Amino acid sequence: MSTTSFPDGLPILGSLTPLGRIMLIATALVSLAAIVLDFGLHADPTLLFVVSATAILGLAWVVGLSTERLGSLTGPQVGGILNATFGNIAELIIALFALQAGLIEVVKASLTGSIIGNLLLVMGASVLVGGLRHGTQSFSPKIAGSNAALLVLALIGLFVPAVFALTNSDQAQGTITEESVLVSVALITGYAISLIYGFTNPDRTLGGHGEPEGHAGPAWSGRVAIVVLLGAAALLAVLSEILVSAIEPFVDTFGLSAFFVGVVLIPTIGNLAEHLVAVQLAAKNKMEFAMAVTFGSSLQVALFVAPVLVLVGVLIGQPMDLVFTPLEIAAVAAAVGISALIAIDGETNWLEGALLVLVYAILAVSFFEFS
Repeated sequence: MSTTSFPDGLPILGSLTPLGRIMLIATALVSLAAIVLDFGLHADPTLLFVVSATAILGLAWVVGLSTERLGSLTGPQVGGILNATFGNIAELIIALFALQAGLIEVVKASLTGSIIGNLLLVMGASVLVGGLRHGTQSFSPKIAGSNAALLVLALIGLFVPAVFALTNSDQAQGTITEESVLVSVALITGYAISLIYGFTNPDRTLGGHGEPEGHAGPAWSGRVAIVVLLGAAALLAVLSEILVSAIEPFVDTFGLSAFFVGVVLIPTIGNLAEHLVAVQLAAKNKMEFAMAVTFGSSLQVALFVAPVLVLVGVLIGQPMDLVFTPLEIAAVAAAVGISALIAIDGETNWLEGALLVLVYAILAVSFFEFS
């Protein structure tokens, strides 16, 4: 990190590299432009979608910087939770506004898209880049296998309502929603238990027994990192509302389906910064930490984000269930199965990474054709 001194009133910029400063300033300017275009100029919705999405990408990167720094100050266990939690915050905020707007299909698709994207695209890119740079990369097969097994169990619970609904055509919508609420409570309980286990057994958790060297974020104080995090989260809330309001006009303009926007575009916009972190870690030969990012983010979507959205939907009068389409169930099952097989032997190579990315590309084409 650059140590170029800045005025005392600019500790945020002074701790960043020159490229980091440019990116942070550009993110602030694009965010401001999106707000002015919406509230001041009432610009075309398609333009608003593109500009707000670009700003959200930058803000997700800013959130990543602050959580990295807070993680380096608090230790690997707390840092891992912070990275997973705030790594998903952009997508969660977007989903909350979409839920409030009644875009249930987009919200549900974004959940499965996030899991698939993490396990296929992000892990694939990480394994590909790491393998090309370092050859075969190794990590603890027992730790990786236990985390993969936990993900399998979490997704079984997540998809139980969908399987039940698909095999029981007489089930009423109200009953499905009630079942989804009960399952959501169980999943959140499981998430709490997994956090307790991670704190009490760090050596059995991916990335929980050390800190990746050279990956601690900018040299901000804890106070500065918190201020940056809160400021970025506040802007994310405003820009997510703008983005959601422009989804339907954007879909109509380009002839896309709301399902494709939810399953591919929204997870990519919300999680890009976290994805880049995983690839950077793999490039530094820290494959265990890269896998901790992908598995941790997927687990949090299944055990926390999805259940929270179900419960919030009931509270705000937009009931959402956990009944996903057969294509989504098959895609997520394939992603979980393939990632578990790759993790269980404790080794990865670039060929495995390339195949994971190709599988994601095949699924993305299927999602595009699905209506």
